[in-house]
Amino acid sequence: MTDVANENALTWTIGAGGLIGSGINRRAATAFDASAILWADNEATLRALALNLTNFKAQVASGPWTIIWAAGAATVASSETETAQETLVLMGFLELLKSAPPQGAGVFFLVSSAGGVFAGASDPPFGETSEPNPISPYGFAKLANEQLAQRILGDSCQVIIGRFSNIYGPGQKLDKLQGLISRLALSAVTKEPINIFVPLSTVRDYIYVDDAAAFAHAWINTAHARNATSSNTPKTSTVKLIAAGQGTSIGQLIRITQDVSHRKVPIAMGSHPSSTVQAADLRFIPSNPKDVDLPVTSMPVGVKHVVDSILRQLQQSEVK
Repeated sequence: MTDVANENALTWTIGAGGLIGSGINRRAATAFDASAILWADNEATLRALALNLTNFKAQVASGPWTIIWAAGAATVASSETETAQETLVLMGFLELLKSAPPQGAGVFFLVSSAGGVFAGASDPPFGETSEPNPISPYGFAKLANEQLAQRILGDSCQVIIGRFSNIYGPGQKLDKLQGLISRLALSAVTKEPINIFVPLSTVRDYIYVDDAAAFAHAWINTAHARNATSSNTPKTSTVKLIAAGQGTSIGQLIRITQDVSHRKVPIAMGSHPSSTVQAADLRFIPSNPKDVDLPVTSMPVGVKHVVDSILRQLQQSEVK
């Protein structure tokens, strides 16, 4: 799908260092080169965001623009205090953007978590019209972030809430409690046991990072096309479910990882406080854009990419 407005839109991906943020940023036709943002201190973070926003507006001038919020280090194991801090930073930025937006027609895309907001819901698979039911501080924060974006920016620009299922791919950070596929691949390569805290029958919807990024840009394209039809186009706020549409159990993941790596994955069953807020089945119905051919990466191919990436990283570290 080609959209001239989106091709001309300057795109600022906040959180471009993360897995999905980097994937979305790679697909941007014209990416804004933001200065570094230190996330340790809220006041310093907002000052850096404000400076970047000023520079972003100067480069946009009166043209179309896209801002994607993919920032955040919280996981389902994070505390209420940790998630609240991230929500405060987002709220501060949204208020900055509301008070002094770029001149042109824009799109704000918020990366949210389908697993977080639907963790306590019943009767999967869940779609874009399903009723959210978070049960963890992480899930409650994600839903609060969605509501903030819709409330603060709802009459200023097109707002898209992208609820993503479990994203995986090469380059996922392994320093926090997430990224099961990357951890399984690492365990297969290093032969170090991986601790599993939930039943092997636990089902999730895994989408490859490049596929997820393509979905995000497809919906951004649609919003820009709407803006391009008229300068008086009503502002809308939409929720989109970005997922593969296929459930895979942890047991299946282990077998796939073993098949593509030709190595046994050593498993150690354990316990963790976060297991109490882990749903048994999180399958989703993707929001598929019409007349758009999007990439579909099969689980074996995607997992093989992750295994190969980890092998390369380990080989490079040995050379150093």
